[in-house]
Amino acid sequence: MKMHDLFSCRNCVHNCSQTLNVGRGVGYCLQHDSVIWEPDDTTCKYLHRKDLPHFVVDEATAEHAAEFASFSALVGLSAKKPIARAFYSEKYAWEHDSFDAIVNALAQYHRTRRSWVFIEAFSGGLDGRRSLAHAALVRRYMDHCGTWVGSYRLVLAFVQELDIEPRFDDRDLVNGEGADLDEVRDEALWDVVFTRIAGVQEYGFHAGLEDLMWASDGLGEGLATLNWPLLRTTLSEKRAEWTERIIEHARADDAFFAPTVDGQD
Repeated sequence: MKMHDLFSCRNCVHNCSQTLNVGRGVGYCLQHDSVIWEPDDTTCKYLHRKDLPHFVVDEATAEHAAEFASFSALVGLSAKKPIARAFYSEKYAWEHDSFDAIVNALAQYHRTRRSWVFIEAFSGGLDGRRSLAHAALVRRYMDHCGTWVGSYRLVLAFVQELDIEPRFDDRDLVNGEGADLDEVRDEALWDVVFTRIAGVQEYGFHAGLEDLMWASDGLGEGLATLNWPLLRTTLSEKRAEWTERIIEHARADDAFFAPTVDGQD
């Protein structure tokens, strides 16, 4: 993996359905409401990395933003030339044998009246790409809200999935020539795991909860050695602890399912 890859659309939260190892074909950018024809070599100044929480890599992403500041939308990562916005067409996808159910769903995001309902629909299950999309969508929502109050319910649901092992069909994996599919599948699992953990940390940032901001520090050898069975056991224990922490904090601020203006929870 090259540094170039980490700053491509594949590693950006706004492109919810792909990572460096997941999601063949085109991507879809929710920031610019555009198809991404070459996700490996496309970027923009709004890059929000999937692999680490934003406050850990803020210096690097600020440098990246400055490098591409003169471009208003998508841009070639290597060529540094603007890329025209391409609206999604389901008809085009079927006509060119490139229909992707998750990309198709994400393209409907901005048409959804209540985006949190759309995000909730991606929760649950074992499918790796749906799990990835869910984690990325929650992180985008938090970032756009700019406050923990509007997102803690989504985060609570998100935390319940931390120790669920994502599963990938062979067609989901980005396997270059000569690549070992089992190795790619293992890397894909870690792509999702890191996206999830970074989400917990970003919630800690928004909520001002230092223990969650640095949640990765308490995950021990399982994370340090990339031992999934061991990390999964640790995450199972942390799931209950972090759930209680989020609820306790929301209650202390009178925000836990507080009535809305119309009297509804």
